[in-house]
Amino acid sequence: MSTRRGRSSDGPTDEPHRRALSAAVAAVLERVDAHAAGRTDGRPSSGEPARAATALDTLTASFALTPFERDILVLAAAPSIDPTAAARCAAACGDPGRAYPTFSLALAALDRPHWSALTPVGPLRRFRLVEPDDETALTTARLRIDERVLHYLVGVPYLDVRLHGLLTRIGPPGELPGPHERCAAELAREWTEAGPAGPAGPPHVELTGADRRTRREIAATAARRAGLGLYAAHREDLPTDPAERERLARLWQREAILVPAALLVESGDRPTAPNGTESFLASLAVPLVVSGDDPPPAGVSDRTRLTVPPLGPEEQLAIWTAALDGEPGITEDGLRSLAAQFSLPAHVIRSAATAARRAAEDGRDISPLAWHAGLAEARMSLDELGRRVEPRADWEDLVLAERQRSTLREIVAHVRRRGTVYQEWGFESVLRRGLGVTALFAGGSGTGKTLAAEVVAGQLGVDLFVIDLSQVVSKYIGETEKNLRRVFDAAERGGALLLFDEADALFGKRSEIKDSHDRYANLEVSYLLMRMEAYRGLAVLTTNMKKALDPAFMRRIRFVVDFPFPGVPERAEIWRRVIPGRTPSQGLDPQRLAQLTVTGGSIRNIALSAAFQAADEDCPLQMRHLLAAARTEYLKLERPLTPSEVCGWT
Repeated sequence: MSTRRGRSSDGPTDEPHRRALSAAVAAVLERVDAHAAGRTDGRPSSGEPARAATALDTLTASFALTPFERDILVLAAAPSIDPTAAARCAAACGDPGRAYPTFSLALAALDRPHWSALTPVGPLRRFRLVEPDDETALTTARLRIDERVLHYLVGVPYLDVRLHGLLTRIGPPGELPGPHERCAAELAREWTEAGPAGPAGPPHVELTGADRRTRREIAATAARRAGLGLYAAHREDLPTDPAERERLARLWQREAILVPAALLVESGDRPTAPNGTESFLASLAVPLVVSGDDPPPAGVSDRTRLTVPPLGPEEQLAIWTAALDGEPGITEDGLRSLAAQFSLPAHVIRSAATAARRAAEDGRDISPLAWHAGLAEARMSLDELGRRVEPRADWEDLVLAERQRSTLREIVAHVRRRGTVYQEWGFESVLRRGLGVTALFAGGSGTGKTLAAEVVAGQLGVDLFVIDLSQVVSKYIGETEKNLRRVFDAAERGGALLLFDEADALFGKRSEIKDSHDRYANLEVSYLLMRMEAYRGLAVLTTNMKKALDPAFMRRIRFVVDFPFPGVPERAEIWRRVIPGRTPSQGLDPQRLAQLTVTGGSIRNIALSAAFQAADEDCPLQMRHLLAAARTEYLKLERPLTPSEVCGWT
């Protein structure tokens, strides 16, 4: 039986099914004629079993219809198949006005009648195979076969039009990575081995982990393995009215049997308020998979839980290799660098490779294009969680002592060579945890902490995302951890440099536990450090008050870089670099400018403000412009501009 929506040119034709239904209709009408004539010698309406299973046989077996219920279904289909059926029904009823099938006619004319076939809980009415026109006059009302069921019986399968717009057909994907293929096989086993009446309950599974499309591909592969189609619905689209949910449940159960198919229910990115959908899902006795980022709380459902395993470096390498195989400019080292840097779903890797090949059509080297395409794909999930800074600064832009610069270079080496040390050299199997690279940048505002992070990100070729912890920390218990998890899960894709600005919003001396809020505050800090230690990229915390941090937390930070207040030589060097060479200037003296006791951030503010003043006067940048800008900056800092700082300027 074809499971496609509409006709299939490569599947079996509908002719055998039409012939089988016509033969069954003829047999049932013979029983009706015999009843009209008062005879009892008509041949049994169930007829002879067909040599090959037809749609009627499949439907009878799938819904466990008794021979009497099967014959009622055939009788309801008779007016659509045999043009003489109406007159023969009228003759059997002895009433020309009742030229149609009824339950009373079926009870009188068909073999082995039983009243339970008429009830709403019987399969005929429960699954809307047949419906009486008037339920108040049950036995004498016209019986109508559902149009979808009639088309199925004559061999024309399709999805019931009442489900269009709510459900989407999901086709099977290509080859899945090994761990995901095994997950799909496990899901298929859950569907095929579990039964509606089995001890484990209906074949329902909860699928979490990875991203939505990956879970969808796994479900589609599992459906193919189980010989099923797959249709997807969004949880938010399911009806909230109990009566509508009940009608939908019956309709889908019928479709799942007729197609046959499994249902994929996808939850949104954010949890929604309960709307009764759990009762709807629990009522389905057919294959079901519920897909979501997080499993429901314990006790909400009894579904079997499967977690999609993450792809390791070797699986990532295999996907990149297959996606870029044969492309000029791609080397094994380049592929290993891609696999070590990015942790992307298989479909995202293939998308990035396609984008890189398209960009390389103009003759450019595809290796850096693949890297940038990977960054572009990875940053999509982080853009809404932090502020992305395009790394443009270089070592020459950073005015720091050699001790700090050496530590920054060591940080770059740890991140860049982690694949070699952890995987190739085997340190991962020895250390097992705490493999993330964590750093603390400590210093006053404007001393170059963010600029240093930008330089490091540029050296690593990754994105820099500045995460404002004040926006992440929530007063509601548990919400801070959820926000942090979203940040780290999104950043894992591309190994971005995460800069948690103003860590003092979360860190501080470990508070003495006086109430539950203090206890949860400590848990939030512990969770952040745990995720930082497990993060495959670089996570940096910045603070203005290093001494306020708990020493127990400091021991879990791998690198600490102090950014001291710049001295006169450092300030003079910053002044030389902050004003571009193309800027028209007159009489600028970096040594005198270095007398201003301000940080590099304030120096940049003063230089920029003075440049605008000079441009507005249409004259070169001069010391007087810088003096006016310095006064404005000092007012902002709420500090007096002392005579010693501007001595000799004019």
